[in-house]
Order: sequence, then structure tokens, then C-alpha cells
Amino acid sequence: MKKAKLPIIPTGLAGLDNVILEGGLPQYSLNIVCGPPGSGKTIFCYQMLFSNVGQENKAVCFSTISEPPIKTLRYLQQFNFFSQEKFKEHIKLRDLSTALRDVQEGKGIEGVIDFIREEIEKEQASFVLIDSFKAISSIIGGQDAMRRLIYKLTSELSVLQCTAFLIGEYVENEALTDPVFNIADGIIVLSSDRKGYLRRNYIEILKMRGTDYFSGRHRFLIDACGLNVHPRLRSREITAPSESYERKRIKTGIKGLDTMTNGGLYLGSATMLAGQSGTGKTILSLKFLDEGAKNGQKGLLISFEESPPHLFSMAKTLGIELDKLVKEEKIILYHASPVELSVDKFHYQLISLIKENEIKRVVIDSISDISVTIADPVNLKNYLLSLVTQLSGLGVTLLLSSEMPEERFGITTTQLSVVIDTIITMRYKETNEVIKRVISVLKMRGSNHDKRIREYEITDNGLVIKE
Repeated sequence: MKKAKLPIIPTGLAGLDNVILEGGLPQYSLNIVCGPPGSGKTIFCYQMLFSNVGQENKAVCFSTISEPPIKTLRYLQQFNFFSQEKFKEHIKLRDLSTALRDVQEGKGIEGVIDFIREEIEKEQASFVLIDSFKAISSIIGGQDAMRRLIYKLTSELSVLQCTAFLIGEYVENEALTDPVFNIADGIIVLSSDRKGYLRRNYIEILKMRGTDYFSGRHRFLIDACGLNVHPRLRSREITAPSESYERKRIKTGIKGLDTMTNGGLYLGSATMLAGQSGTGKTILSLKFLDEGAKNGQKGLLISFEESPPHLFSMAKTLGIELDKLVKEEKIILYHASPVELSVDKFHYQLISLIKENEIKRVVIDSISDISVTIADPVNLKNYLLSLVTQLSGLGVTLLLSSEMPEERFGITTTQLSVVIDTIITMRYKETNEVIKRVISVLKMRGSNHDKRIREYEITDNGLVIKE
């Protein structure tokens, strides 16, 4: 017998609806939205309301002593989701402070409940927002009074068939003691931490009755559009194909390297290009993308350190008209600062670029910059596993460059080889007081390859590998 699914209300936040929740929040649910001051709780709730209100779905928003309605309105007008027409016709702001002062004067909590019910009935509202709900507890006098208010309010909202959002500056351990959390259908926590001089924001679903959700903390950014949620990556985004398929090879643009790899790299594979500084990793990457452009395979170059003008100049010395290829959209450049990199946001932008432009070759220069953001080796490995698996499923051949430690074959110590199909090392070797560059194919999954360490030179045509 199939389970009957609860009616769902989309939040209007794509990352939250499509990945973290099963399309949105259950209708008629009571949701606690908590977090420290400035974490984006009010923006988040109003963004959801503006996405859902209309002629058939009106909202009443009650403010307490913490934030006067006119101040809330002033800030909301700065966001793109704000609609003057929707606000005027379908969202009503009401002030609870008078009813709460009556409670302080000994008139009981019934006046607060009556005021909320009357306003909901008058507007025939489908959504209710109380900001801040926690502020009420300091007025009505202790947990016993708060518990009575909560249960009466819950009963009224259930009868009135409203989807409710209660905003509060609750800290995480209060979820164990505050009575409001016991009756909540959903608990949504907004939080932040600091990395260097940057503050990173997170959203997490702690509880959501009647529906499944993707647990854990997920990054979000606040901009003119409101909250943009970038769900954390699962270890595997797609399943492996159930049937084997013919593996095709593609040329790298370096004749000697194609020989060493027994005909080129496999289509849809991931290659780690590990080398010391100045060994020509970027040059090899540019030749790889240029070769793809010549064969009708669009490329994407993601550079965290080299600026586009510098890449154009470097490519010109190799006879590659990178600026022309970019103008013709045969190669797309994506340049970002590694210091301000949000990995989850970057991942979704990357996938979007690949799908929209039908990209077939991708270079990320370098993975060392991503490891600054994902310092934990296990998380970095899981991220790469997800990235490699998803790009392989899209038929993309990936080239990841990485700074290699001074010791020989140091790349194996990073434990990244598990998720990489091919590892190519580029390093220096001292012979007779002369420093030379050497290249080797350390690993190539599912293929024979040249096991020798080969000397190479960097010329106007790129890398020339000696016999």
C-alpha cells in the first residue's frame, strides 16, 4: 500500500526545495526558524512568503517587541523578491506588543491568542509568521506560561489550517529544553562560522515531520535575491552505469604524452596532473583544451590563480589564440579567488556551465586552491569523488592540476589517487649539475602505459617529450 504524501508548499529557494527537502515544507506545518541575530531568519521567512502568497494564499505577520513592522518593511524593500503589489494586497503586518503588554498587566495569555486568531480569520490567511517568538517568553513569565501559550496557539492554527513560521534567537542546546521545540513539525537552523576574515552561513534541517530531508549543514549566501542555498555534496551524486560501454580515447595535444598513455586519455576520465611549480602544468592544460577546440569539443578552464590576461599572453607564446577561442565560445574561462571560494556554490555553477554549454573538456587549475577551502582530507576526497563521478556521467574529461611536494611521487600521500583514473607527474631532476624536467605516467586505470620517466622541454609549441 502506497504512503499518502502530505501536500507540499515550495519555499521558492531552489537548492532547498530540489535537494534538501522533498519539494518544500508540509502544508499546515508549524516551523521553528532559529539562529543568532543577523543570521538571515527574517529574510528567509519573508522570501518564502513572497514566493507563495496570492489571491488564495494570504499571510499575516506578527511582530513582537524585537522589531517594529515599519523597520521590517524598510529592509525587505531592498531585496528583489519584494513585490509592492503582493505586500499591499496579500501580506499584512500586525503588532503584538499591545496584547503582550496586557499579559504583563495580568490579563492572561488568552488576549494574545484571541488577537492572533481574529487577525487570521479576518484576512483568511494561509500563512502565519511571528517574529520574534522567543521574545514573547521574556514577557509572559516563564516556561509554564509559554507552554500554555504554545499548545493553545498550536490548536488554533490547526483548526484555522495555517502554515506557521515562528522565528527565534534560539541556540542549539535550547532545542532540548524549550517547550516550543516539542510541538514543532519542522526545525530549521541558520548559523555561521568564521574562516579567516570571511564568515560562512549555513542552513540545517533538524526536524521535519512527514517528509524526508537531506541532513547536515548546507552553505547559503545572502545577496540582492535573498538567500541562495548551495546544498553540500553527497559522496556520490549519480549511480554508476549498470552496463559496460566502449571506452574511447581522446588526444591530449601533446604527441609524446599520447604515446605514453597508449593513445590518449579515456573519454570521461579524471586525470591528476601533479607537478612542482614551473614544470609546465598550465601549458599542458592549455594544449589539452586547444586540442579539444580543434576537434569540436568545447572546453572550460577554471583558474584560481592565473588571471585571463595572463593566460591569454601565455597561450599566445604557444601559438594558441585563447582570446579568440574564448570569443568564439569554444573555450570558457572561469576565474575566481580561492580565498573567497564557496565550494558548494562553485560546484553547482560548474555543473550549470557544463550542461548549458555542452562542455566536453574541463581543466581545474588547481586542486591545491580547493584544498584551502576543504582542509579536511576526508571531505576533500568525498568532494572529488562526487565531482569526478558527476562529470564522468556527463561525458566530461577532467584534468586536475595539483602542486606536488618536493619528495618523489608525493602525490600518493594525499590519498586522492582512489578517485583519480590517471596520475601524471611533472618534476625536476638534477643531472650533471643541470636541472632538467621529467614527466611520468604514475597510474592509468584500465590501460597499459609507458612506465619510463621521460625528459621533456618547453618550447614555442608546448611540451616536447624526448624518446
